Amino acid sequence: MGSRPGRSVPVLLVIAAATLLAGCGGSSPPAPPPVTPAPSPTPEVWTESVCAALVPVVARLTAAPGFDLGAPEATRQAYLTYLDEGLAATDRARAEVAAAGSAPVPDGDVIAEQVRGDLADLRTDLAEARDQVQRTDTGSTVAFGRALVGVTRVVAALLNGAEVAATINRDPTLGAAYESSPSCAQLQRSGSPATAPPIAPPSPAAVPTR
Repeated sequence: MGSRPGRSVPVLLVIAAATLLAGCGGSSPPAPPPVTPAPSPTPEVWTESVCAALVPVVARLTAAPGFDLGAPEATRQAYLTYLDEGLAATDRARAEVAAAGSAPVPDGDVIAEQVRGDLADLRTDLAEARDQVQRTDTGSTVAFGRALVGVTRVVAALLNGAEVAATINRDPTLGAAYESSPSCAQLQRSGSPATAPPIAPPSPAAVPTR
């Protein structure tokens, strides 16, 4: 019994359609365009970014509240707020310095790591000063006065020690960039004893020795 050719046409159409659908379903999506890496910053740009990250830290820490040992609770709260804001500014600076990456000079990764370490040390000192202020008995004028003096020493170390500046200036290229950077010049002015806001501890009369 002979087959009828006319019936084979729908079968062929079904097979062709199935093949076409299978081919569409198995196709790979187009490849994304290649990502061009961001160019490395110049030593001038890197140094400026580091100093710019530190300017708000110095600005906050050089604006310490006044001492009023006649109102110890209010003074303690003012210092806790001051230290909290200093910690927040330091954390923002650490994030910005981390985002800057390695310095674009030989051993730039080591220099960047040291700068981050300097900021981590500052944060530790601020946190310890805050803890001391928090725990100190405000009923003891001597203990409370000494806690506040400890805070001023942390700030003085930040201004006078110039840890980050010393780290940057270890490299001649970064040192030259530091000298020409507007933000680094602002840091130098902020840390200068002639221009920094006075951060005086309580007078000997206000903090008895015994």
